[in-house]
Amino acid sequence: MRRLTLFMMILVLSIGVSFAGTNVRKAQKYYDKAVEYFTAGKFAKAESKLLKAVDKDPNFGEAYLMLAKVYAKTGKLDKCEEYAKKSYELLKGSNPESIELMYELAAYHKDKAGMEKYGFELLDIKGQNASKAEIGRMEQLAIQYFQMGNMKKAEEIYEKIMHDNPHYTYAYLNLAKIYIAMKDYKKARKVLERGVAAGVDNDEIDYILGSMYCDEFKEFAKSIPLMEKLIKNNSKFKKDAYAYLINACKETDNIDKGINICKDFINQYPDDKLTPDVKKRLEQFKKVKESKESKK
Repeated sequence: MRRLTLFMMILVLSIGVSFAGTNVRKAQKYYDKAVEYFTAGKFAKAESKLLKAVDKDPNFGEAYLMLAKVYAKTGKLDKCEEYAKKSYELLKGSNPESIELMYELAAYHKDKAGMEKYGFELLDIKGQNASKAEIGRMEQLAIQYFQMGNMKKAEEIYEKIMHDNPHYTYAYLNLAKIYIAMKDYKKARKVLERGVAAGVDNDEIDYILGSMYCDEFKEFAKSIPLMEKLIKNNSKFKKDAYAYLINACKETDNIDKGINICKDFINQYPDDKLTPDVKKRLEQFKKVKESKESKK
């Protein structure tokens, strides 16, 4: 079953072929014909032509890669691995399809070190063109390390993702959640603030960071702009953001803002179970304001 799963993963690799790297004309002809056969599903004929191509040019990396794909298609895992490795060595990590195949083989064998090596090589070669799925699977690898108790390795992978892909939201968000689960709120805060500084715009990051400013650090003033942003954006965290914002206004003695926020909440949620408490808070804000004005 695992072997079948591997083949299914490999089959999603593109059958399109970039310019083949050989100066041997006969090898190129065999290769071009093999591509035709491969595309037509005639794998035995493709194999025959490719073996002739590598016989003519033993350093023909793309031909070895195509052979690996042929053997994946025909269920010959050992030969698939043999020729995938040969292709990778000859192409020196310059061909994304060769690296991807090595990653899939490492994943099949549950070789985390190989998955890390080839996964990051693929991200490096693709740069800003790397897909979210390609970045995301490296993050999943980090999560697996965390679940195994290897937090150091998880942090190393997250650090590389955040460094190389600073706008990838989920690296900041999920690493922060790991730290929160560990009750390491200082590290969680640092990661989320790094994401915000990098320009990541995500409601959940804003909400978690803003709530931590209130709950864990008692830095209520820092929470206010984040909660205001969530309310303005009509976020799914909007109602909770109101609660944090009202409390932050109380703690920072921002009475006028507190009055306005309470009124806004009551208008938007007249029948909510929190509305009676918000009405009480509104009256408290008004009394404080009256008291201050009477002393002027």
